[in-house]
Amino acid sequence: MSEERLVALIRTHLARYPQMQIADIYKLLHQAAFGPGHLIASKKAAREWLEHEAGRVSPSAEGPLLESVHPDEQIVRLYLRPYLATGGNLKSLLEAFVRSAEQVRGDAQQLAAWWRVFEGLCAEGLLCADVYQQREAALFGRARKQEGWPAVHHSPAYHALYQPAYRVLTATEAGALCRKLGVPLAVV
Repeated sequence: MSEERLVALIRTHLARYPQMQIADIYKLLHQAAFGPGHLIASKKAAREWLEHEAGRVSPSAEGPLLESVHPDEQIVRLYLRPYLATGGNLKSLLEAFVRSAEQVRGDAQQLAAWWRVFEGLCAEGLLCADVYQQREAALFGRARKQEGWPAVHHSPAYHALYQPAYRVLTATEAGALCRKLGVPLAVV
């Protein structure tokens, strides 16, 4: 994986979500490194949370079905609104979600390396310098490292503005779901 693809991923998400906070960049990189594994304490709990979240959103064809969160497009977010609008089945999504969690082991060293790249992008004159302070990015990363690189929630600003409702899947599992739905595998 090249550093250029990581920078392109961050650039794409900043363009799509200009109000991203440092926690949201971290969440993006965490999902790339760990996939959905941190969310599956039990299949029953995962099912209940998926049903709860699906019940809170209105199906809509607006927006992408799939969005890459990995520099090599190996991990994607599958958005619930368009998934439900295309006739997506929650049981099939849950099974794909669980299989994805089983397939991605997570790599704390990779996340640490990606975070260092992000910190570098916060230096004066670089991609993130006008959005984030390098010192703040370094402190955030240092705290997460001491905590063992845990999963975090989206920032309140991100949540309020973008109302995220998705599941993180491997690209392979997302492709299988798209074939079931009869929709093209189109990752943005």
